[in-house]
Amino acid sequence: MNKHVIRVAAVTAALLAATTLTAVSAAAAPTPTTVAAGNSKADRTVTIYLTRHGRTILNQTDTVQGWSDSPLLVGTKPVATAPVGRLDEGRPLAVAVGANLGAAVGPLAAAYSADGKRHFETATYALQGAGQAHLTVTQDARLREVNFGKYEGKENEELWSAAVEHLGYTIDHDAAPTAPADANGQNGGWQTMQGIAIAQHGLYGMMAAIKAVADAPQLGLPAEDCADVDARMTDALAEIAAKAVDKNEKTVFIVSSGLSISCFAGAPDMRDTTGAVPAMPATGVPNLGVTKVLYKNGSFTIDGPVGSKAYYPQP
Repeated sequence: MNKHVIRVAAVTAALLAATTLTAVSAAAAPTPTTVAAGNSKADRTVTIYLTRHGRTILNQTDTVQGWSDSPLLVGTKPVATAPVGRLDEGRPLAVAVGANLGAAVGPLAAAYSADGKRHFETATYALQGAGQAHLTVTQDARLREVNFGKYEGKENEELWSAAVEHLGYTIDHDAAPTAPADANGQNGGWQTMQGIAIAQHGLYGMMAAIKAVADAPQLGLPAEDCADVDARMTDALAEIAAKAVDKNEKTVFIVSSGLSISCFAGAPDMRDTTGAVPAMPATGVPNLGVTKVLYKNGSFTIDGPVGSKAYYPQP
């Protein structure tokens, strides 16, 4: 099976400085153990539950939120119930998904998140739901969302329209966002044209256009594409998984962001457990969507849907 093999990526000194693992509390040095026959490190599989953060204030206002940040929506109830309303996709859904995940897979051995407030809050509330509020959440900047450069904090329509037009499409800016395209596949609403561009150029092509229009290092606002993000995500997940192997930890909970998860799961060499290219969700990874990732002997595979809602409250 052609699996996603760990890559050694050249990273700038600035990124290396920014991406050091920072633990909320210090961990004790592992005690040497005798490995039983059939339990060598090469035989161990680590299951990672890679989860998108909950809905935030900037999600609610349709604002570009990459390296910029905002807290989770407080919601209308302590724990989300089905059907989950948009206002409850923040803290309440994190608690509910954590509870359902814990009930399904048992105790989680370790927990990590990106270093944003939204990521740490999501991990914290999910662990509360799972009955594991005591578990330390280790933050890692390599798990951040895509850096959207000069478009950080601006309206999503402005960012995506610029990238779509960079690829040669035309948008009817007076039409509704989902207005249909014409017979030539042009002149639709911005969301319609965004979907057409992604369908024709793929996620990696779309994100290359994002970087082309958003990159402004002269302003201190560099942007990233999927290749950049996949490199740092893979480095982080490989390091986390290797530590889990050393400690014989079987399940790890990790909170990242939607496009970062998509760039990792949608990498050209990634495969699922059937050997197929993982299918990306048509509308992106949902808030608190969970992607099950298997790590064994230096390789990753995707097990099941990317951004699954399987742990959402059910009717």
